[in-house]
Amino acid sequence: MSGLGWPGRFALGAAAGVAGVGWWLAMTRRNQALVRPPVRDGSGEALPGGVIEYSDGERVEYVDAGSGDALVWVPGADGPKETFRYQLPSFARRHRVVCADLRREFAAEDDFDRMVDDVAELVDARGVERFVLIGVSLGSAIAMRFAHRFPERLRGMVLCNPLAHISYDHVGVDDLALIVLARFTTRYLPTEVSRGFARFWSRHGIWVFDDSPGREALIEYALFTGPRTVRPAVATARVARLRKIDLRPGLADTAVPALVVKGPRDEYCPVEWAREITELLPNAEYVPIPGTGHGSHISRPGAFNETLDDWLQRLRAREEAEEESVERGDA
Repeated sequence: MSGLGWPGRFALGAAAGVAGVGWWLAMTRRNQALVRPPVRDGSGEALPGGVIEYSDGERVEYVDAGSGDALVWVPGADGPKETFRYQLPSFARRHRVVCADLRREFAAEDDFDRMVDDVAELVDARGVERFVLIGVSLGSAIAMRFAHRFPERLRGMVLCNPLAHISYDHVGVDDLALIVLARFTTRYLPTEVSRGFARFWSRHGIWVFDDSPGREALIEYALFTGPRTVRPAVATARVARLRKIDLRPGLADTAVPALVVKGPRDEYCPVEWAREITELLPNAEYVPIPGTGHGSHISRPGAFNETLDDWLQRLRAREEAEEESVERGDA
């Protein structure tokens, strides 16, 4: 290189730049071509669903399966309903489950409530009156805001690895750099190389990865269902709407029964956030899913589902006891 004049160095630099852009474009096209594996029931059939068009013309896919008490699910910033592939088929055996992808497009004037309005439009379109609202990560913030605006619609809400505001105060410069690198290696490298990096990130608890026994399921999610299947700008636009508000001041007035489920190894949305949300909500219960990080419902779905099922049974028992009390005329 030292023997090259500036024209030669410029040419090599330009060639490297062109090659880099070409690689990025090739990986982006690959990601855009990915088709998320559908959520299937125990017999291998895809859960029933369709496409809903919201009032502003945005169209998203949804699933609507099962019968009984309704459970409405809200994904995180990646936005796919398939994030709940380990929950929807199981709970559809005893409940009605409804879940839609998060929207991809926003108008310039759209704020965080646009995604809350989407949930309201979804349940109205599907004829769901009262229900339990279940949100993970960014979806938990949507759930909390919905509960604040429409408490009469909810029997309860479940918040998995929640956040009520956006802050990076808990993330050091080195950790932030590693998160950026983890996102890049997940999205823009050949699959097996990305998988190897993901296992490394899992061992060190970087980004959404954790070293729980179910880490491979979380890696599969990252490669074929979550981050790769949505353009980074789309997820960023969703998160940006929350960045403009803080939901914590309204939590004390949100009296619906709540379950807060937390991965103790979550460095992305720290445990302190979940505990603060639990303390601010007047009727909340906190339950950790040991060994997990930000993707508790994916890396340990059995433990997550048992925790949720137990809480739902206790919620139903409490409702029945209250109904009996009213019928007896108890004060």
